[in-house]
Amino acid sequence: MKAIRSSVRRMRWVCAGLLIVASAVTGYELRRSPAPAEAKTRVRASVGPPEEGRTKRPDRPDLALKQEIALTRDPQTGTVPRERLLVAKAQIDQMLEARATQRLSAGSLSTALWTEKGPSNIGGRLRALMPDPSDATGNSVWVGSVGGGLWKSTNAAGASPTWNKVNDALGNLAVTTLAYNPANTNTMYFGTGEGYGNADAVRGLGIWKSTDHGATWVQLASTNNNATFHYVQRVVVDKNGWVYAATGNGLFRSKDNGANWTGVLLAGQGYSLSDVDVNPTTGAVYASLAMNAVGGGIYRSLSGDLGTFVNLRTLTNTGLPTTNDYTRVEVAIAPSDPTRLYALFCATDNTLFGVYRSSNGGETWQALPEPADVDPDIADTDFTRGQAWYDLAIAVSPTDPNTVFIGGIDLFKTSNGGASWQQTTHWYGGFGLQNVHADQHVIAFAPGSGTRAYFGNDGGFAVTANATATVPTIVHRNSGLNVTQFYSVAMHPTDYTYFLAGAQDNGTQQFGPSGGTTTRDVIGGDGAYCFIDEDQPQYQFGTYVFSNIYRSVNGGMTFPQIVADNNGSFINPMDYDSKANVLYYAYTSPGSPIGATTTTLRRCLNATGPAALAFASLTLPAASGAITHVAVSPNVDNRVYVGTDTGKVLRIDNANGPTPTVVTIYSDAFTNVSISCVAVERSTAVPNPDQHLLITIANYGSTLINVRQTVNGGTSWTAAEGTIPDMPVRWVVFDPTDGKRAMVATELGVWTTDNLTVATPNWQPSNTNLANVRVDMLRLRKADRMVVAATHGRGLFTSNIFNEAPLPVQLSSFTGRSTAQGVALRWQTASELNTRSFEVERAATGQPFVTLTSKPAAGNSSTAKTYSYLDELVGTGTYAYRLHQIDQDGSATYSPVVTVAVKESAASVLRGAYPNPFAHTLTVELGALAQEGATVRLTDLRGRPVYRAVVAPHERTVQLRAPDNLSSGAYILTVRTGSQLAHRQVMLQR
Repeated sequence: MKAIRSSVRRMRWVCAGLLIVASAVTGYELRRSPAPAEAKTRVRASVGPPEEGRTKRPDRPDLALKQEIALTRDPQTGTVPRERLLVAKAQIDQMLEARATQRLSAGSLSTALWTEKGPSNIGGRLRALMPDPSDATGNSVWVGSVGGGLWKSTNAAGASPTWNKVNDALGNLAVTTLAYNPANTNTMYFGTGEGYGNADAVRGLGIWKSTDHGATWVQLASTNNNATFHYVQRVVVDKNGWVYAATGNGLFRSKDNGANWTGVLLAGQGYSLSDVDVNPTTGAVYASLAMNAVGGGIYRSLSGDLGTFVNLRTLTNTGLPTTNDYTRVEVAIAPSDPTRLYALFCATDNTLFGVYRSSNGGETWQALPEPADVDPDIADTDFTRGQAWYDLAIAVSPTDPNTVFIGGIDLFKTSNGGASWQQTTHWYGGFGLQNVHADQHVIAFAPGSGTRAYFGNDGGFAVTANATATVPTIVHRNSGLNVTQFYSVAMHPTDYTYFLAGAQDNGTQQFGPSGGTTTRDVIGGDGAYCFIDEDQPQYQFGTYVFSNIYRSVNGGMTFPQIVADNNGSFINPMDYDSKANVLYYAYTSPGSPIGATTTTLRRCLNATGPAALAFASLTLPAASGAITHVAVSPNVDNRVYVGTDTGKVLRIDNANGPTPTVVTIYSDAFTNVSISCVAVERSTAVPNPDQHLLITIANYGSTLINVRQTVNGGTSWTAAEGTIPDMPVRWVVFDPTDGKRAMVATELGVWTTDNLTVATPNWQPSNTNLANVRVDMLRLRKADRMVVAATHGRGLFTSNIFNEAPLPVQLSSFTGRSTAQGVALRWQTASELNTRSFEVERAATGQPFVTLTSKPAAGNSSTAKTYSYLDELVGTGTYAYRLHQIDQDGSATYSPVVTVAVKESAASVLRGAYPNPFAHTLTVELGALAQEGATVRLTDLRGRPVYRAVVAPHERTVQLRAPDNLSSGAYILTVRTGSQLAHRQVMLQR
């Protein structure tokens, strides 16, 4: 039977290979894109409301990849050079540093303050999961999201865990693997970049390292801008502290904590490694290949040295398959018996090839029964449903080598070493099984625990506290783990809490009706564009991929499908005209294959009408290219703008009539770039209001202009990208009250300009409280001018910057300087009107702002007023300060940020403090100037004292014991003797 299945697999792989996107031609890294059989998103086939989750239709990940490549590739090189984001990030840092010493104009868009909207109950794709090795309770867990960065929970085992982002400003948020040094658990690593071939994979930028138990992270210079580490699938550290990295270019090892790397297996030979594991007792290394290595299998080395790895399938009578019928392999070692190994094999047609077990360290293997999913749409012999290239997870209990969890679409468990399998979850809760999101990527047990296990999938984080049960109870715990990847967003015109947003593999999420940041999935699958009628908000639209459109006529209560059509792009460009009730979207000629070029504009002429919808198609002029953006004019009835992948912008008048007219108003010098957005300034000018337009391009390109504008309706265009770095720009909106100002969505957050009329607009990052994350879409609400940002990895954020009037205080100066006593802050106002107070806020590098004090304001004044504050409780390092200026009526705004570098104020007062971090006792060494005695004090970052001691004259050391009820975190150690003062930040970790 196995031989027959292998033959069939070979035939299917050959056929599928003909449909693979030739990514080598595009230069978008050499990634084999999955063929149609590799679909990962469940979809519905019938028109009207289908039975939930039962009828499924495959999507095309290869077409999603093709779409993203075309949208972002450099037109001159054909590659997608994401490494340029490092340059852009450095430019952002320089801008912020320079801005800290400047006075921003009142009401500048660059002061935009963002509020995170969630979702708080929906997660996103997790590829990395690491229980904290220093927490035996299993409460502390680190997770890595492929688009949302690094997160930690200190109560992950609780009923309502809270998740905290570690740092939203890291250079890359595509965290795929986590590891720690077993000899020194304060040293941790995370790798970046998804190398599994999925269409929405995010390329990484190397490996980051922490030496203070995750408090701070630094990118390893050896992996920075190094193609070897663009895709880091797995990092593991052996008992010697040697670090192994399985990457898209082989297996690499570092013996010096990541400073230098040596290729030890298939390095530089074009092979991608999927997994690496180390025997905790002997140090033997096991590595396995990924998608682009047919028949590679499992390699073992007793030393991990170059030239010592042996492909285990070449050993005599090993029991492993010797034919080239498989690709990716995942291996797991039993911690309680490292001679016991388990392995999952992906077949060349991306089904499950087999499950294997070894009881002698890999010398011989036994094929195990394959789990059978109860879902009739999932073959009994393939619990991954053709997605083993994407979903393949395995973990062995640390206390019982016979207890194993494996994951594909759903989760399975064995308690008898794989002799039989028990299904524990189902992706929509069908067949009497508990509901856990589909697409399992990572499984881990709590340290030394056989009862508590954690799971990471496309729906976020899940946990069980009874892993030893036949059917463990597994529940999602995503409270605040906002790593959702949104493509789009729509705003309700009158209900200010209500949004619709289309998410990668998490459907169309509805915000508002359930309250707060909790959402519900109203459509399912991959969520694409969505709309809410501005005049009749009971009509709402959501889309699945291509032209599969759903509509609600009851304010979002239900969304039956009204169009079932696989024509169009994967995430299909479209726009909705609320005034005429017409839906416009990209389309292909009827009968065209899926993924055909979208050279037609499809028009649903009565989108809010009865079931018998009326459609019309408009074929674009020859050589226009494929549609990449659709925008309805806010000023001129029945006018639509279309952007294409040949760098063209077309204006279509009488767009919903029988004889539309099409005029090309822009053609880029590069004919292979994609217009990502067209924005039209709202105007009442007569007779031609559509004069001021902005267009954006989402391609990289050192000589490409990513933002252009016209003030004469497209007759002529000028460059408007100004100071924006070389990175994709995906969306743009005008300030609704001032055509001089605008906001764009980029690969690194939101940028704004206060003046489009100058030759070189000064664009600034405007990301206070917003993550360093790709932003796909911006939407404005007319009623209150709120703007919402749909991020691809950190959910939704909103800002009222377009509606904020400058606070009635004229701040003429704000300065800070380091003194022997602390940081001296001083600010002056030229005038004040109904001002209440100034709250002084401080932030250490990489930390959030905290309030230090509140100073009463003058209230009303037409003369200069001077204020000051001395921050005595600051440590060494660089600190940012700002003023929260509050008016009598509660309105508020922030001042520009001032940064101050603080060096040791008296080196001979405080010689050292160790260990740092400390768990209970901190040893403080005093300097010579403390010979007359000193006062030692420990405070939290808000200045609240937690410890104080007086040191007798001539004493040189003092033992500071932190109170038992003191929580982990950063504290300020202060030593004072006479007029001399010294500070140091210390970390308490328990």
